[in-house]
Amino acid sequence: MNHFRQNLLFTALTLGLLFPLTAAGFAKETVRNGDWAMSVVPSVNLYRITPTFFRSAQIRKNDVRAIRSLGIKTIVSLRAFHSDRNLPGLDKIKLVGVPMNTWHIEDEDIIAALRAIRNAEKLGPVLLHCQHGADRTGVVTAMYRIVFQKWSKEKALDELQSGGFGYHAIWANIPRYLRTVDVDKIRHAVN
Repeated sequence: MNHFRQNLLFTALTLGLLFPLTAAGFAKETVRNGDWAMSVVPSVNLYRITPTFFRSAQIRKNDVRAIRSLGIKTIVSLRAFHSDRNLPGLDKIKLVGVPMNTWHIEDEDIIAALRAIRNAEKLGPVLLHCQHGADRTGVVTAMYRIVFQKWSKEKALDELQSGGFGYHAIWANIPRYLRTVDVDKIRHAVN
């Protein structure tokens, strides 16, 4: 690895350690496109995608009341090393884990997450989350838009990056994935 790349990596890691990458810390004021998700609880990056599909950051015990008030029946977590099972008040909410690594998004991950959301929507409102509700949640939500709502890749990518969810540009693999994904393959695999 050359000296420039080492310095760049060191700087990125240092900034990541000194400035926690929270959705709230990086959410910027933006003019909302009327088609984009609507904010429900800004403090947890909670947005309504459709009447039966919501997205958020990692839920905490203080968020359970808001989650229950929305009628959420299923929570789909994309976290690989964290579980919602210990949160009090979720006993009647189905918890589904679809572990996904932000740095390596694969078709299989997207297919599993979209299937989980689609199956959960049959039971009632579903909440999708990862740690910040920005990157993994963002790419799955973008694919939901593309696959089920027939959005263009560029429109879904614009919402992901500019919608105020806290997208972290360090994950350049996410826009690259969205631009190159075979949508028909994903759509066929999910149905």
